[in-house]
Amino acid sequence: MAACGVALRAQTTAAPSADVTIRMSADTLDYCLGEMILEPPFEGPKPGPDDITLRLPLKVEYENHRFETIIVPSWIRYLTRMTVAGQNGPTVLKSVEGGGMDFKTVMAMSSPDTLRFSIIAGGKYAWSAGLEGVAIPVLGRSSGLDLRGKTLQIVMTRDFRSLAPEVVEKLNEKWKDYGSVWVGVAESEMVTVQIPEEPPTRNCITLVAR
Repeated sequence: MAACGVALRAQTTAAPSADVTIRMSADTLDYCLGEMILEPPFEGPKPGPDDITLRLPLKVEYENHRFETIIVPSWIRYLTRMTVAGQNGPTVLKSVEGGGMDFKTVMAMSSPDTLRFSIIAGGKYAWSAGLEGVAIPVLGRSSGLDLRGKTLQIVMTRDFRSLAPEVVEKLNEKWKDYGSVWVGVAESEMVTVQIPEEPPTRNCITLVAR
């Protein structure tokens, strides 16, 4: 199965932190037969008339494992990858790179706002803003792909290193009453999806992103 989106550059990778992790759970599964509208966040290869695609909405929340409150900036990269149990090699389901954060705008802020930052108390969690989801090709007649009856294992990695260390230092002094700025890479726990041998399909051409 071909990778979708832009692959992350090797020099930008970093080991996930234990300070912040991602809790991820699957919402209602839609098995779509034939052509469908792949609106955000379900971008992917256009299926053929007899293909099956799984639309998988995801609920995402960030967990703060520190004792103190942290201020998490907007992510700059995230990658959702999938492995098939018993097979080698992950498949990139979604890879997105953002534009980072503007230094002047952030430094002019008297306090962290909820549009650009998530403030998470120690030992607590915060829901991700925005809709999450992936489109997973399950049956591709032309490509020979067939994941029916397979177990899929899905993991999300999100990179929050959108501020330079010197900026973080200045913000920590300026915003010390709100918490400390956290910039790192967070990874989710694995979500397992069992694809039925005969998925209950329907025509999703009229569905829109939820």
